[in-house]
Amino acid sequence: MCPAGFTPDPDRLYEVGRDGRPYTYDPGLSGAGERLELRARRWWVTAILLNAASMGVAAGAAMLTPRGVAAWLGILPIVTAPLLLVSPILRRRALRAPRRIHRRRPDRFPPPDLP
Repeated sequence: MCPAGFTPDPDRLYEVGRDGRPYTYDPGLSGAGERLELRARRWWVTAILLNAASMGVAAGAAMLTPRGVAAWLGILPIVTAPLLLVSPILRRRALRAPRRIHRRRPDRFPPPDLP
């Protein structure tokens, strides 16, 4: 055991960051990536459908309703547009590698390559 209380496990792959802190990649729970991907796809389809429906309502309102009502309904596509950003955010979260940073670099690790 090292003086800092950290013992490297020979069965794990350790990486050392530029700041000298060791970290390990911890694989997520089985199927977690697939669930996040499915959730992102559902958000994408829902956002596309809501945005398309709101554009249809706004276009129909522009042709069939008075100008004031059409102006208020024309805001709907602008309001539903940010929903299109939810899916890329969820996909980015799924792509991030899960890792655990340790408190101190063990003495047996070589010093980090600093420029």
